Amino acid sequence: METNEIQISRNIKSCREKHGKTQENVAEILNISKQTYLNMENNPLSYSINKLNGIAAAIGCNIDEFFLK
Repeated sequence: METNEIQISRNIKSCREKHGKTQENVAEILNISKQTYLNMENNPLSYSINKLNGIAAAIGCNIDEFFLK
């Protein structure tokens, strides 16, 4: 059984890819390093809802998509 964190990570990656963004693109939009973004994508529950909302805006999707099963 998959944990919520793994599902959210997969959803963030899926949304990013669906919108044609690379990790580098999103990191640049957020004005952070690629490694910092990679950590955020891989460990989303370690970050505030505001940071996740920022990722959604940078990708061009709705934050709700991160939490869908």
